[in-house]
Amino acid sequence: MTLTYLVYALSTGHVHYKGFGPQELVAIHDYGSGLEWMQSNDEDPSTVYIELGTYLIKDKTAFLFIISTAQIVADGIDETLISGIPAGTQVQWPDGQTDIVADGEIRFSVDLPGTYTFRFTAVPYLDQEVTIEAIPAT
Repeated sequence: MTLTYLVYALSTGHVHYKGFGPQELVAIHDYGSGLEWMQSNDEDPSTVYIELGTYLIKDKTAFLFIISTAQIVADGIDETLISGIPAGTQVQWPDGQTDIVADGEIRFSVDLPGTYTFRFTAVPYLDQEVTIEAIPAT
């Protein structure tokens, strides 16, 4: 019998990928440290997570960010505040650095005009991007 399955992190419920295979091979495969598999239907692994304790497949929800402004002046002083970020959320800054948000907000200012994208990841939320435009100072 062929199974559709999700591979997820035992510590968070984050779904890493969806696979297909014969039941006997799925059950004995080594998915890596801290990972486990669960039979599923046709879920998109980017939109679901495994609820810890119940081991139910649940739909992710959108972050409810509050963004003070999506456009700032590229003068190194003007800033945007992104708040309402759940504690433990991973943020990837436009330069590729990643941090874990502890206090529910990040602030951003820059002195070079351009478009800057932040990526947010946390279970049970959909991965989400926020784009800030920095316009030239006049």
